[in-house]
Amino acid sequence: MIDRVQEGGETTLLSDLFLRVLDARSDLPTASALLSEGLPSSFFSELSVLVGLSQAALGRLLDIKVSTRRRWLKAGNLNPTESDYLFRAAVVLNGALGLFAGDKIAMRNWLESPALALGQKTPAELLSTFVGLNLVDALIWKIEHGVVV
Repeated sequence: MIDRVQEGGETTLLSDLFLRVLDARSDLPTASALLSEGLPSSFFSELSVLVGLSQAALGRLLDIKVSTRRRWLKAGNLNPTESDYLFRAAVVLNGALGLFAGDKIAMRNWLESPALALGQKTPAELLSTFVGLNLVDALIWKIEHGVVV
């Protein structure tokens, strides 16, 4: 698991909680407990660091409005439904990053490229809904396992 991100000459450490939440994908009872408590508002900013996008760009990619992000900052955390969505998006984006061995530029290019398996839609077009996240995650799995798509 990546625990630090190198950008230019600067290294950013990701929090233990952020890493624990991403690791929880394979431990659904733990994931459920973490999400029902609500993720901290910092989870969004750490996800933006992980994928190499500004918070504004990540917000556009995931269709999360600025006003929503402001509310998260004011409250200090997300509600369980928002936490569930952001967790799922983080898992999918982390999987996409893994396809390209951590190459953020290649990952972003892939997200913006139409995919035949997605009906010529780009993966990025599908990231704003749970169904779309599931479709992109399934495509990532197929690519990782050599399934013809």
